Amino acid sequence: MKRLLLGLTIAAFISPLHSYAEKPVVIEKHSYQVSEPKYKNQYYINQSETNKAWNVTRGSSDILVALIDSSADRTHSELKSVPRILNSMKGPYSADYHGTHTSGIMASKHNKSGIAGMAPSVRYDFYNVFYGKNSEYTDSWTVAKAVDKAVANGATIINLSLGGDQYDKVLANSIKAARSKGIIIVASSGNDSSNKVSFPANMKEVVAVGAVDAKHRIASFSNMNKDVKIVAPGVSILSLGVKNQYVYMDGTSMAAPMVTSALALVKSVNPYLTPSEIDNLIAKMPRANGKSYTELNTKRLLDATPQPVIVTAPQNIVEPYVRNVQVKPGTAKKVKTSLALYQGSKKLKTLPVNKEFTMFANGDWLSSGQYKLVAKVSDGTFKRQTSKTFNYVNHMKSRIRISAKDKKTFEVDLSRKGNLEVRDVDGKIIFSGKRPVGTFFINGDPTKTMTFILRPDDRNEKSVKTIYYP
Repeated sequence: MKRLLLGLTIAAFISPLHSYAEKPVVIEKHSYQVSEPKYKNQYYINQSETNKAWNVTRGSSDILVALIDSSADRTHSELKSVPRILNSMKGPYSADYHGTHTSGIMASKHNKSGIAGMAPSVRYDFYNVFYGKNSEYTDSWTVAKAVDKAVANGATIINLSLGGDQYDKVLANSIKAARSKGIIIVASSGNDSSNKVSFPANMKEVVAVGAVDAKHRIASFSNMNKDVKIVAPGVSILSLGVKNQYVYMDGTSMAAPMVTSALALVKSVNPYLTPSEIDNLIAKMPRANGKSYTELNTKRLLDATPQPVIVTAPQNIVEPYVRNVQVKPGTAKKVKTSLALYQGSKKLKTLPVNKEFTMFANGDWLSSGQYKLVAKVSDGTFKRQTSKTFNYVNHMKSRIRISAKDKKTFEVDLSRKGNLEVRDVDGKIIFSGKRPVGTFFINGDPTKTMTFILRPDDRNEKSVKTIYYP
């Protein structure tokens, strides 16, 4: 185990069947498939249902996790391509077993080699706060300095797999300042088999994490009391070792980065959640009778995560003037909201938010079919979007209205965009060209019979013909 000088302990594809048959065929779910060879030895991923959460997200690159620990082995094959910044707060940045192991739990790439990290697609900053290679001790002020730097560097979540017996005001103030800026702090409870949780995990501003084994039992070494609101696997945890190795370790240090990973996925879905809202989310998770804590279930956390923006609309829209679409930001405050109409991946137009809009774009009433509303929210730092598909039935039929404006001009009004052709009584074409919906003028002799033919751009619509009689 690692300790701070003041006594802080480092709580160390399956294709669907396509055939014609006289009975239904089996259709299988296209779930995310993990192909890392050592994944089968990572029991903690299935136990926490993180594998199911990966069908929703494996992390967003705008979420930054700060791991404040000993030095992660930057040369390990699983960490080479991890987007990260390396910081040494004290002493050289030399590879150490503890920081390498905790970083591997979270950050190992899904690259068909080795193990699977629990949040592989977020970004990471690794901070070394221990004195040297394999050192078990540091001091709380060095950790506080790392917390302050992580805040300055834009961290979303800070993982502290460390702790100790004594309270320190400097580190406590750094943690409080970080939380006040919306940063989530996760810390391990300690490995002393005690009913006293280590500092700083015992702070109310921190998500304290205890450890369980593969049978969901509290680990014999895990510090536990009412301060621990969530537990995660911490026994026989396979992760990275130095010099490109893979090793097993025990400790609440291993449990903490699992919770950090889960919360990184939650924040990837909704980055606007505050630390208090994260606390409430954890508090709503199922608990065994009489227990003050919940066991980590990443899939349940994601299922319970409020969406950053919500769009409500009817499944079927039959009117060209749409009034019953609503966009509502989730829990986020001070965000800008936008709405757009798409057909497939093509953006048709920007829509007013929570106001009437028309099914008219590019000079014509849109044809019947499936469309998509895409709502976006942004606070200047994070951008998120959601979509809602609907079926539109266009009852706006093609028609031509003609009148004489003067002795040399026709006034023509089209209900649909398309190619307009005008022929005289002898069948000679006197006009042919693309025209949008609306009214326009064509030169001609209103004293003679003329035939107007509209061939709509909408392939669902048939050509229409109108004969003008003087």
